[in-house]
Amino acid sequence: ASLDAAFTKAECLLTEIESMVACNASSVAIAYTPDDLYRVKREGKRALMLGIENGYALGDDASRVEYFRRHGVVYMTLCHNGDNDLCDSARGNQEHGGLSDFGRTVIAEMNRVGMMVDLSHAAESSFYQAIEASRTPIVCSHSSARALCDHPRNLTDDQLLALAASGGVAQVCLYDGFLRKEGGATIDDAIRHIVHMVNIAGIDHVGIGTDFDGDGGIIGCADASEVINLTRRLAAEGFTEADIEKLWGGNFLRVMREVQNG
Repeated sequence: ASLDAAFTKAECLLTEIESMVACNASSVAIAYTPDDLYRVKREGKRALMLGIENGYALGDDASRVEYFRRHGVVYMTLCHNGDNDLCDSARGNQEHGGLSDFGRTVIAEMNRVGMMVDLSHAAESSFYQAIEASRTPIVCSHSSARALCDHPRNLTDDQLLALAASGGVAQVCLYDGFLRKEGGATIDDAIRHIVHMVNIAGIDHVGIGTDFDGDGGIIGCADASEVINLTRRLAAEGFTEADIEKLWGGNFLRVMREVQNG
């Protein structure tokens, strides 16, 4: 019953978002593809792209992947802070030793309908198995560098290399505890992580996943009104305008386009 409850909750949230967007159609629209995103922006509106954090929302029915995609969901994070029926989490008990059979079925279905597979929150075993299982590149929407902050939610240099080799993207998470072990993270720490990840994976495989809705926000870049500070700092570090465009969503959208075109 709780499995169906998770799906029903996700369904309700999507319906709520759709009705809010419909009520404010003059200023906002749901973007289903990168092309939609750019078109909506050109029209002077705000574009919303939808994601699901935790494949638990599927219940035990992989066919719901297509339902979510039809409603505009562009990516799904396979798990959250605990093992679920799809895979083991970085904070879990290694229930499956990586992906479950159901998790593999879900990834195949996500590949088929053009939904990005997101491995933030996943255990290393799940991460490597998902790269093997997925026909299209995977993403880590909000994960920082383990070499600079030894936290199970962060990616090792080997993971960053594997992600880059498969064409994927890892996005630095602006969350205090993933940037600095002792806390008190600032924009300087975020820049250190970005620079490190670019040095390991290359400029085409790194992005920024703020996580402002999930406790993200650090000194110097606390919310959406302050992201310009990050852009200024990246420019000061010598990143070009083209580099900064890639980091601020360009790479993520490139993978999205590849996944959607299958």
